[in-house]
Amino acid sequence: MDLRILLQPICLRRIIFCAGFYVLQVGPLFAIYTFGPSILAAFRLGQGNASNLRIRGDDLVFLIDCLPALTVIETWGRRPLIIWCFALMSMPLFVLGFAPSAPVGVIVACFLAYALFSGGPSILEWAYPSELFPTNVRASAVGITTAVSRIGAVSGTFGLPFALTGWGIGPTKLVAAVITFAGFLPSLFLAEETRGMTLAQAGGQAADDGATPADAVAAATVAD
Repeated sequence: MDLRILLQPICLRRIIFCAGFYVLQVGPLFAIYTFGPSILAAFRLGQGNASNLRIRGDDLVFLIDCLPALTVIETWGRRPLIIWCFALMSMPLFVLGFAPSAPVGVIVACFLAYALFSGGPSILEWAYPSELFPTNVRASAVGITTAVSRIGAVSGTFGLPFALTGWGIGPTKLVAAVITFAGFLPSLFLAEETRGMTLAQAGGQAADDGATPADAVAAATVAD
């Protein structure tokens, strides 16, 4: 196993992409999920059975939000899925940040929308790193991207209580929105499309000769 492959420009770009969108998604996501009751309380939704029902409702949406993504990942493609999901995930957070005193229905709808659109990146956190790297270094590349993502998870989970205390719920949500929107940028500029490719086409040949996945598929087609 030659880990120098990971230092090739195309592999470095893919590591930056995978680690970048991964860390920028799980930071706000883990914080929101871990401190759901505290966040709902800050939005005046933390009282009694109604609050418990809303928390369980969000839990259910987070559980099933991957199903639509699994349905469209092969028909629509990885690149449009991750780009649109990051864009749509950030919008409800911006609404919550700018209007923390919005009606209850708006607040609940924003949380549900965020949970729903998080399904795409949650699926692609595992699909993209497994597809974009050659077999002989795939495990190492996946390990690197996963390790970097823990920085976001720890930072978001550790920092959210301090942000709520020091800034309040509105600015805290705006920070979460900006971080989430930042995940849109590497997705827009670096995401590749691997739909319909074999692992060898998506990762192996592209990493070996510097070709893009589209070039790998074209070469395989000509060879056939």
